[in-house]
Amino acid sequence: MISRRHFLGWAGAAGAAGLGLGTAACKPGGAARQADAKTLRVFIYSGAWEKTFREAFVPGFQRLTGATVIPDPGWWDSIPKLKASPPDDPAFDLVLTDATQGYPAIREGLFQKVDFDRIPNKSRVSPAALDNWVVKDGYGITFPESVMTLGYNKELVTRQPTSWGDLLADEYRGKLGLYNSFYMSLYTFACMKVASEGKPGTAAAEMSNNMAGVMDFAKAHRDHVKYWWPTSTDMALNLSQKNCALGNMHSPDMLTAMRQKESLGALVPDADRAFVLLMWVIPTGTKRRALAEQAIDYLFSDEMQAAFARNGSATSVVPVAQQMAQQDPFWASIYPSTEEQLRTLQYYPYDAYFKDWDGIVAAWDKEILRSKS
Repeated sequence: MISRRHFLGWAGAAGAAGLGLGTAACKPGGAARQADAKTLRVFIYSGAWEKTFREAFVPGFQRLTGATVIPDPGWWDSIPKLKASPPDDPAFDLVLTDATQGYPAIREGLFQKVDFDRIPNKSRVSPAALDNWVVKDGYGITFPESVMTLGYNKELVTRQPTSWGDLLADEYRGKLGLYNSFYMSLYTFACMKVASEGKPGTAAAEMSNNMAGVMDFAKAHRDHVKYWWPTSTDMALNLSQKNCALGNMHSPDMLTAMRQKESLGALVPDADRAFVLLMWVIPTGTKRRALAEQAIDYLFSDEMQAAFARNGSATSVVPVAQQMAQQDPFWASIYPSTEEQLRTLQYYPYDAYFKDWDGIVAAWDKEILRSKS
């Protein structure tokens, strides 16, 4: 893990809401790229997001605009690539990022304000999803995505899990798979802690008010973990191959894995649900701002939102969410589909993390991931 000070300069670790590093497309260089105003390079997350983006967005946007779209899939590497590229020719014209990277990067000046008049589909997005300083200050469009999901192998559990507290069962000691990134798995430990204390539903408050206690709980129960997974692909493979019995997962990739392997199951416990906060932002210096804004608008069209939802993502366009909920009961059980549900959803406790980012990173890396106990 890395310190917050070095966070934006780091390109090596696994992701926060998707899976693994993809293969970056080659970037047109110099004058050739400057002259090609109809080429849009977009950073996206690997895995389920990349699949939908390539299959639905790329051909659809090309039909709409005639533009060539170059997807650049990865995870943590978007910000380091931006910082390493020329200020007047950034590595990307449009970036998908999350709160852990996006908030600091906006404050560092890496992203510019957008013209919402060029994004009419913004009006289709639930106001609850847009109730964020990134939108209010004009830097982009925010939305909820992957919800923390309890995935398991049906053949390795004695009964279907019902809560995060089930991960503490003695029979699963040394059989869990948890994400190696603290933003998700420390929260999973918080969910386990409050469940064991008879206080499910208070995990976010526990992290805000008792982060030291949550960390101590994680240290005391890290021996339940057999595998610290770096990407959702790895976790799905280890679940299917019976290398671990159950653990946390990103919902879009777990839904994909369940369709491929009947032996896999999943649920999202009602108590302590947590979503990733994602955002579309436009790098400072790109000459393709208008095209990028048109791309954001198309991304929030009913057509594209339905495509992402069918492949396991959430959507903050309520009519699309309601249609998906009618078609897919499991989708409806894990994602919000009404304005009321969107107003009450919770994200990972990002504010609690930013209170002591360096301290959490150091403790997580040294005392949890590398501990021999």
